[in-house]
Amino acid sequence: MKKENKIEFANEPTNLKLEYDDISPFTGNKCVLIESDPRTGMESRICMESGMTTTDRFTIGSRALEGYENHIPQLYKDTKFVDQLLNQIWYLATMRTQAACLYAMGTTKDDYKWKLAEVKALDEEEQKKYPIEGQKDKYHSHIVDVENAKEFDKNNFKDAIDEFYSIIGKGVK
Repeated sequence: MKKENKIEFANEPTNLKLEYDDISPFTGNKCVLIESDPRTGMESRICMESGMTTTDRFTIGSRALEGYENHIPQLYKDTKFVDQLLNQIWYLATMRTQAACLYAMGTTKDDYKWKLAEVKALDEEEQKKYPIEGQKDKYHSHIVDVENAKEFDKNNFKDAIDEFYSIIGKGVK
């Protein structure tokens, strides 16, 4: 029987205390979390050092994989990793919550950074700058503040995700 992962918020320099499940094909370290969705049976993996992620939907040659690649930036396609052991493809992670968004941004696989953008609540005046398409006199109440996103070096996913979880713990500004 598979043990459950533990994620805990703490007031320490590293905001996460994790029990890792597997060895990373990128770093050779035991730094991969494996999560299973009991409702769907789907399994996903994330390397907490490299920021690469995969799921059993990303089986080599699958229809789901083709659909995914039609909707991701070129950077994500250029950095993908074919894992022959798992028969799956790994991609750069994108993580979104109601409080923040963590994603990779750049022009080439050698020249990208991790970006962490917080979700920002808008006052009534600011909301008028963000109309909801197709809905007269309706406006967005929050935006992902990409203009003020914090940047992390491509090799510093660990700090980026630590801060991501720290933001989640605080909630929306």
